[in-house]
Amino acid sequence: MTQFSEANQPRHRHWRAFAAESGGNVAIEMAFLMTFLIMLVLGAYDFGRWATEQATITQAARAGAQWAVLDQANATDTDGMIQAARDEADDVNNELVIPTPLNYCQCPGSSTKVNCANDCADGQYPPMYVEVTVQDEFELLFDFPGVSKTQSMSSTSTMRVR
Repeated sequence: MTQFSEANQPRHRHWRAFAAESGGNVAIEMAFLMTFLIMLVLGAYDFGRWATEQATITQAARAGAQWAVLDQANATDTDGMIQAARDEADDVNNELVIPTPLNYCQCPGSSTKVNCANDCADGQYPPMYVEVTVQDEFELLFDFPGVSKTQSMSSTSTMRVR
């Protein structure tokens, strides 16, 4: 019977020892787990930024409409509504948000807009409304599969003046 030295051992014994070794498995599993967790945290961060920006433009639209309903003169001052919306959104350069104010009259029970000087069917003046729409572009910090890097956001607030 011949003795096998270390150099003369069959090759399959080395592969069995390598396959039985589990010291590197934890590192590989941790690398996969950390990749997933980092992507999850980055997605949550970008979603949080998006939600905050959406709340900001919603509040800006509401501020523009609230400024308009203070009195009858403000309801026709579109520049004042735009400035109130931009002030609320902290848009100091007047380029980030795009407020679009609109005022109109509408008789109760009708969905059509009418001339504010005309009477409704009940003989009363039609109620006047203001509508402020604020639009903004939001850019994600990270690229996500299937999601556009630039997101369009919009919010509209409608309030009755009289």
